[in-house]
Amino acid sequence: MSESFGLDWLRLRETQDVRARSRTLARGFGAAVRRKAGEAPALLLDLGAGSGAGFRALAPLIPGDQEWRLVDHDPALLGHQAAEIAQWARGQGYRVTHGMGVVTIATGRANWRAHSIDRDLAAGLDSLSLASAHGVACAALLDLVSESWLRALTDRLAGARVPFLAALSVDGRREWRPEHPEDALVVSAFARHQVRDKGFGAALGPAAPATARTVFEGRGYSVTAAPADWRLAAQEDALLSALVDGDAAAAAESEPGAAALIDAWRRDRHRERAEGTLGLTVGHVDILAVANESR
Repeated sequence: MSESFGLDWLRLRETQDVRARSRTLARGFGAAVRRKAGEAPALLLDLGAGSGAGFRALAPLIPGDQEWRLVDHDPALLGHQAAEIAQWARGQGYRVTHGMGVVTIATGRANWRAHSIDRDLAAGLDSLSLASAHGVACAALLDLVSESWLRALTDRLAGARVPFLAALSVDGRREWRPEHPEDALVVSAFARHQVRDKGFGAALGPAAPATARTVFEGRGYSVTAAPADWRLAAQEDALLSALVDGDAAAAAESEPGAAALIDAWRRDRHRERAEGTLGLTVGHVDILAVANESR
C-alpha cells in the first residue's frame, strides 16, 4: 500500500472523525457482529488501521468480549498502535496491559484484545483470514482502492456472510467558505488527484460510496449509508491549515499550468484562516453492509 499517512495527521483528524462517524451504523455493525459471534469473543479485522482509531471508535459500541486484528503496513504506525490505544483506554478508566504489539483492556463488563498485524493490503487479501472474522471494518480506505480490489474484498466477505463497515469514504463534496474565484479550479483538480493510483490501481475516489453499495448489494448484502461529513470552522485551525496546504499541493500536481492561481488561492485561504473566517465541509459517507437473512 503506497499511500500512507503520518501519525501526526491521524491524531489531527481523529476528533473530527469521531464526531462525523454515524453511531447508528456503528451500533448496527456491532449488533451484526454479535449475532455472528454468538457467545464467543467477537473476532474483528480493521483494514488500514493506522493508529488504531477504528478500534477506539467501535470497541465501546460492540457488546461483549472482542479480539481485534489491526492491519496496516506502515512500520511507524504499527509501532504506535498499542501505545495509542493504551493511552486512550487508561483515559476511559479501563485496566490496560500492552507490549509487543498487543494491548489487552478490561472494561469491567468486557475484555478486549488488539493485535497489530503487518500486511500490505495492496498486495492482496489472501494472507488475511477474512472468512473467519465476525466483522470487518475500515475507515478512509475505500476511496483509495480500486474497484477490482473492492470486488475481491466483497467476494471474500460474501462467502462467509461477514458484516462490513466502511467509515469516512469521501463523496466528492468539498465546500469552502467564503467562496473564492478559484474554488472550482482547486476542487476539480483535487478531485482528479483523488482517483490516481494509490497503490491498488486507479482509485475509486468520490465514487467509493456508490460503488460499494452496488458491489455489496450484488453479493446479497443489505447496504445502509449515512452522511459522515466534516464541518470545520475557525476552532479547527490546525486541521484547516493542513487541508489548505494539502488541497493546494494535490491540485497543483494535477494542474501544473495553474500553479500560480492555486498558490494565490492557498495564500488567500491561509489569510482567512488566520482571521478566523475560513470554513470547510468535506463530504464523507459511512457504509454498513450486512448479509441478507433470506439468503
